[in-house]
Amino acid sequence: MIKQLFFTACIIFLICSCNSRKDRIEIPFVAYIEIPAGLNSFLTYHFPARVATNGQIPADMTIARPARMRAFIENGEGNFNFVRRAYMDAMTDSGRVEMGYNLDVYFNSASSLDLFPSIADLQNHISQDSFDIEFKIDLRSNTTLTSRVRIEFTVEATIEQ
Repeated sequence: MIKQLFFTACIIFLICSCNSRKDRIEIPFVAYIEIPAGLNSFLTYHFPARVATNGQIPADMTIARPARMRAFIENGEGNFNFVRRAYMDAMTDSGRVEMGYNLDVYFNSASSLDLFPSIADLQNHISQDSFDIEFKIDLRSNTTLTSRVRIEFTVEATIEQ
């Protein structure tokens, strides 16, 4: 009797969990900013960029969280040694949400900089035709060359099926 009840409960659980299936997809985005030469290390600098969604956002998305964020120097400075801290926000007319951060940028000779994603929900931001991001940096030293920076990031969206 107990085995039959347990077996029946397992079957009901499996049937109910199969009906509420959720898939996850990663949506890639790219933005470009330019960091000018001659910036000092006393201020926090803000670099806005507009990101187009290009109609790649699913309509049945229930939640969207930042997944991966990496900045690459395309030309200019040879590495990110001049950066002490970096942050990235998503912005709309109604407010801003922190997407990612790196509070202690390692002093190395890499031409890429990784940011740690936050747990913010970006669904309202990326469901528009375009949205704004802001890349903020605190400097360790003065910049000597103007640098073009490519920011690649992905958003992990959960889709109800």
